[in-house]
Amino acid sequence: MALFICFLSLLLFSSATACDRCLYQSKAAYFSKANALSCKLPIVFSLSLSLSFSAGACGYGSLALGLSGGHLAAGVSSLYKDGAGCGACFQIRCNNSTLCSSKGTNVTITDINHNNQTGFVLSTRAFMAMANHGMGQHILKLGTVEVEYKR
Repeated sequence: MALFICFLSLLLFSSATACDRCLYQSKAAYFSKANALSCKLPIVFSLSLSLSFSAGACGYGSLALGLSGGHLAAGVSSLYKDGAGCGACFQIRCNNSTLCSSKGTNVTITDINHNNQTGFVLSTRAFMAMANHGMGQHILKLGTVEVEYKR
């Protein structure tokens, strides 16, 4: 009986910590080569010293541009997982219902985000894909948005 209770406790604990359907809260920003080089954004994010996601820490090179239709992301270390998170897909959507669609977008992790102010740094294409029709430029002006995501 004690063995059964121990097994049941372990099963419940492991399923609670490995929830792929759970929604998590974070922030997301976007990365654009022009903004990083000219420092026009208030916060410039370090992306493994790369100038684009296609040269990210995961080493996909130009193949990364074919992943998720170019909807790429750099994730914080808890998502990047020392490289084990490379290629992981996440559904991400911003919480501003005026600007953003309830569907959000799917992104693929191709780099690490060394800045802990946001959980994700998205490609411009992915960032704009979270927006409602006609609101892409408005979401870009915000630069950083509150998001929820799941694997």
